[in-house]
Amino acid sequence: MKFLIIGNITKDIIRRKKEGRYAFGGNASYCSIAAAKLGCETHVLSRGNDELVEWVENLKNHGISVELQESEDVTCFVNDYTEGGRKQYVLSDAGKIDYKSFDKFDVIFLGPVFNEITLECVKKARKDCKILSLDAQGFVRTLKDKEVVKNFWDDREIFLKYVDLLKVGRDEITSLSKESDYEKVCEELRNLGVKVVELTLGENGSIIAGEKIHRIPAYKTTLVDKTGSGDVFATAFAIRYFETKNELESGLFASAAASFVVEDFGTKNIVEREKVMKRFKELVK
Repeated sequence: MKFLIIGNITKDIIRRKKEGRYAFGGNASYCSIAAAKLGCETHVLSRGNDELVEWVENLKNHGISVELQESEDVTCFVNDYTEGGRKQYVLSDAGKIDYKSFDKFDVIFLGPVFNEITLECVKKARKDCKILSLDAQGFVRTLKDKEVVKNFWDDREIFLKYVDLLKVGRDEITSLSKESDYEKVCEELRNLGVKVVELTLGENGSIIAGEKIHRIPAYKTTLVDKTGSGDVFATAFAIRYFETKNELESGLFASAAASFVVEDFGTKNIVEREKVMKRFKELVK
């Protein structure tokens, strides 16, 4: 199958009490590597400059085709863990992605990190794929003195009527709904036009809301770093849903796929389909 991820690759500066380092990330990185590992013909559309050259080559070594639109800046986040918890800042922004139809895809995944995807992009992508999947995170972020804070997504209805699959993280719920009950949140979002809502709840698993409500357990494993787990979950769900149209099976498959990435830092432990299927079968039992 043909899979396209649209979103800006990020350069992340990670500050912890005993160390400081940088890494490359964003939905574009995690989703594309996951899709490639799961056997898809994978493409990325992003913005950036020469700072990303080495990372783009790494993605290409995974068999991923990358179109990098030239930008003066790269999107750079600071993830600061020194005070306990995480504070996130934006140092620079690569800007809006200019999507022009260039092919047809089975799945297009919209994975913005900081408002780089426009409504026009969503409309064009809708015409170029069989399934359109969207991660809400990049639509609900704004800045307060350069610190990233969440805001309510006032334009959600305009965007979501074009979307088949919507992934929402636990910390994004209040930015998309005034409801507090998880199932009511999902019902509200489905009423805006979404076919299936994927509500990820970390160690508490996830809720898949489509034709039915499914409670999906998290695969029990050792947590090292949860960064990117939601991206991998949403990617695996979209791929399996395209293959089977089975909401429950897709949720269990996604849970299995996401369980690997948390066992190491960054994209190091995104694995192939064969390994995912082993854990998937354990969850099915």
